[in-house]
Amino acid sequence: MRTLTSRQMAEAERRADEAGVSYRQLMENAGAAAVRLIQRRGLPTAKETLIFVGSGNNGGDGYVAARLLAKAGAQVRLVLVEGEPRTEISRCNRQRAQQLHIPELKPEALPAPSLFEGLIVDAIYGTGFHGTLRENARQAARWINAAPAAVFALDLPSGVGADTGESDPDAVRADVTIAFDSFKPAHQTTCAAPFCGESVQVDIGIPEGCHPDEKAAPFEKQERRTR
Repeated sequence: MRTLTSRQMAEAERRADEAGVSYRQLMENAGAAAVRLIQRRGLPTAKETLIFVGSGNNGGDGYVAARLLAKAGAQVRLVLVEGEPRTEISRCNRQRAQQLHIPELKPEALPAPSLFEGLIVDAIYGTGFHGTLRENARQAARWINAAPAAVFALDLPSGVGADTGESDPDAVRADVTIAFDSFKPAHQTTCAAPFCGESVQVDIGIPEGCHPDEKAAPFEKQERRTR
């Protein structure tokens, strides 16, 4: 079982990009791996899937998942928690989702959470989160937690700190957390356990030689693909 800090994970992604597995491909792989797990665990019984996306690359993973789920025949809607995506690869994947005419909602257009009985994917924040939830994300997380639906979190539940497990009180409470490539320290902490639910590691195509030594000191300088 491999565990990497957020900085070590970013370094592994940087090395993979240098080795020829681009950030764009990693995002595609992450979304595809999430969809495969969701299809095994929750999709067959879901009438509808709501995917809550943030403005960073965790949201980009959500756009990929939305496109692939829609292509598989699922009824999917996207909830743009923080508006327009702010990274190039997330914008690209949003455009690809729009080409399939996947509906996009603002959070205020959601029905009462008690009326939703489908499946929820949390792609608001990933390993880049620390501190406290911003207000839009807080309201979205409260809606998710109040809905009688199965919840899948991409990489980490939004509101959970990757390296410490310290969590905002309103952090998303997932049934299944899909850890991309490696577990993060939070997946193994008791304080984050109520939010992570079952944590499942999935491969996103990072070559084995790209992973830094788990025991090495955190990297001080690097390009970060903040999810």
